[in-house]
Amino acid sequence: MVPGHGRSAAPGQGRSAVPGQGRSRVIAALYGPTSSGKTALSVQLARRIEQDLGRQVVIVSADSRQVYRHMDIGTSKTTAAQMQGIQHEMLDVAEPVRKFELEDYVRLARGHIDDTFAAGAVPLVVGGTGVYVSALLDGWEVDSTGAARTALRRDFPPSMADDAYAMLRRLDRGAADRVHPRNYEAVMNTLAAIMAADRPAGDPAPGGPARVVLALDPGLWAVNQRVVRTYDDQVRHGLFDEIKSLNARYDLDRDIRMHGRASTNQVLHTHGYREYFEVALEHGKPVGQLTEPELADVRGLVIDHIRRYTRRQRSWLSKLTGHQLISSADEAFALIARQLTAGR
Repeated sequence: MVPGHGRSAAPGQGRSAVPGQGRSRVIAALYGPTSSGKTALSVQLARRIEQDLGRQVVIVSADSRQVYRHMDIGTSKTTAAQMQGIQHEMLDVAEPVRKFELEDYVRLARGHIDDTFAAGAVPLVVGGTGVYVSALLDGWEVDSTGAARTALRRDFPPSMADDAYAMLRRLDRGAADRVHPRNYEAVMNTLAAIMAADRPAGDPAPGGPARVVLALDPGLWAVNQRVVRTYDDQVRHGLFDEIKSLNARYDLDRDIRMHGRASTNQVLHTHGYREYFEVALEHGKPVGQLTEPELADVRGLVIDHIRRYTRRQRSWLSKLTGHQLISSADEAFALIARQLTAGR
């Protein structure tokens, strides 16, 4: 394990204690829509790199929901058993009481990536939040984006999202092509990054490590089917109990009554959670008292919303800079191994 960091079930196999000096610096990323199989494939890939190449791998999560504590089942957060001893970072780093901003994510994630390189290990960025992946791979300058984002949200509230996207296209057409026009937060983040940067958001950082960008996309039909299976598995593993626990912890029934969509609590802005509270509010009852027919309504809403979200993710995937489509850990390993062994 990289010193002082990480979540890992047990020590991994084939790990190297050799310092990073003199070793090839490669950053890899695995991007794909929700329920595409990224978690299992990333762990298989990491284990193969460790066992066959003797290079430790640190998985850096690029999931904007898994950063939040206590939101485990509904985000399909990687469990200790699923990690199989591979070190994971950027899970459970913030309370969901307010939004974890892009610059917060990038600052912490880059720190883990720097530590990974210093240890001679390989960072593997894994997730379906396109703006996180692009910010890390393309070297976005985000330290000063907070003030820019605040100003942008004041000038372009959600009701003016179309105007914000039009401005983005004028400033950087390439960056605009990688953002869905109706993804307000992604548009705000991308605009803020451009305003705070000395170069366009989509340009790779000069002199950086070699990059391998992998894209996993089983196709629309397969993803749609997996979304259903994933949600039903979450329910079987206790999602409703997690909902009730989150409600008790954060008083979300009251929060949604008082603030609605203006609530800062990210549970109420996360598919797979917010639908429970919206249906409960519609029926004028606490979330814990939802009946079986009402829970069936929740299921329909969750599946519909997540399927729509995966279509936006797939749209980003097709425009991710320099990506290579893969369908197996073997394909992914071959591409990364080629970079890691170059120049030996």
